[in-house]
Amino acid sequence: MRRAAADDPDRTARFLLWLRTETPLRVPAIVGACAFVRERLERRQNGRSREVVSSVLRRADDPGHLVAAWQGLYGRATPKPVKRGVADAVVRLYDEAGLARYDTGGRHLNLPPAAWAREPWDGLPPPRPFRFGDVIRLVHPVPGDARQAEVFRRALDGRRLQYENVGEPPLRDVIASLRRIDRAGTPFEDAMEIAERIADPAEAAASGLGPLAFAAARRAVGTSRWNALLEDAAGRSLARFPEIPGWSLVLVGGDPTARAFGLSLARRCAHADVIDRFGRPFELLAGESPLHDLHRWPPTPQRAAVAERMADPAHALPGAFAGHDRIVIVETHAAENLGLPLGVPVFHWVSDVAAHGHASAPGGVALMGVGDEALRVIPWIEDARKGRFPF
Repeated sequence: MRRAAADDPDRTARFLLWLRTETPLRVPAIVGACAFVRERLERRQNGRSREVVSSVLRRADDPGHLVAAWQGLYGRATPKPVKRGVADAVVRLYDEAGLARYDTGGRHLNLPPAAWAREPWDGLPPPRPFRFGDVIRLVHPVPGDARQAEVFRRALDGRRLQYENVGEPPLRDVIASLRRIDRAGTPFEDAMEIAERIADPAEAAASGLGPLAFAAARRAVGTSRWNALLEDAAGRSLARFPEIPGWSLVLVGGDPTARAFGLSLARRCAHADVIDRFGRPFELLAGESPLHDLHRWPPTPQRAAVAERMADPAHALPGAFAGHDRIVIVETHAAENLGLPLGVPVFHWVSDVAAHGHASAPGGVALMGVGDEALRVIPWIEDARKGRFPF
């Protein structure tokens, strides 16, 4: 990032804005902005730094994360461009809802040890994000109005607000809490209000949720009363993601998360053939939600489950390949020596990042971890190979 900031600062600034706003890579965008500023300062180059810092701060806890990242990377002295960019963001982001939801001080930064430990073996914990009040004391923002001035006063006092004082929680939080809501015995009227929010296409679209978030909620809940709503919402959410052109062969294996991702991705393909690890085809029915697809996925008997895990997808692919534009493999585990046709783009996702710290895709692209925003990756990579970039 520092080399990019030196070579082409304008393009790098656009890249950081895109990284923070169009991908889930929040911490890399924040750390990248710090690196951008550091390079500019060491080269004694003025301008751009304040704007870049502000541009990657999009959520109310982002300012505290960026200050912690800067001090973890470069020491406690915080330069003026960082302070001014953070102050701009604080005025834009700090309000009652943000104070209630994010001013916990309990979330650590997800940084690799090399980014914050003075020595790889010194055992230092990752930097703790600054609380709202600490950020305000450091950067001295000017409140936009009397209401925000009161938020600043509460933050400086270390007082958080409660959700009931600031309106409804975001739909994303509601979806993630459905199991707890069921266990709490939520009254029928309240449950109906939640159902209306899930069924509202505009609110669901504004939440940014995708099919995997709805699939995870459906797996987590202990009752079936939410299933139809979550399945319909998952189907509608696919419209947020780009269509993948041409004809794709999608091999889906592994756990329910891998299958939910593979089936969702197949439904964003202009044309897709879906097979399992044994090469057996799975028909995609027009208009169905990917969560409906999961219902129809053939159940795996316990004895066959072991055989499925041991199955080598290399045996399934040669017979299934018939002039596809790309091959997409989504599995729990990494696979080697797939024997894929030469010259065919391959995207190999491994869903279980915790258990498998690496993936390999000879002749293709290896990707770790699946999530809703990963549904955008194939068009980005294929466009980049043609010299087209989204920033």
